[in-house]
Amino acid sequence: MADRRKTLFQRISDWYEGKMIPHDNLPASEVFFFGWYYERHWTANVARVLFTFYLAHWQWLIGTIIGVAGLWVAILALR
Repeated sequence: MADRRKTLFQRISDWYEGKMIPHDNLPASEVFFFGWYYERHWTANVARVLFTFYLAHWQWLIGTIIGVAGLWVAILALR
């Protein structure tokens, strides 16, 4: 069971991080570029955007959710 969880965690981590792609260097060139970039799945990019948005705006987001939930409870109580 622990191996399966580790595998699942590793698969999610690999999906979120993406595939590391090294920069292409021309074989005949005297200039060599170090570095890489990550090629991510589009769903991982969406998850990153949503997570970054949450981290930047969690204060008002939680307050808004509590306020909407309070209004919903009040409307249901008035029925």
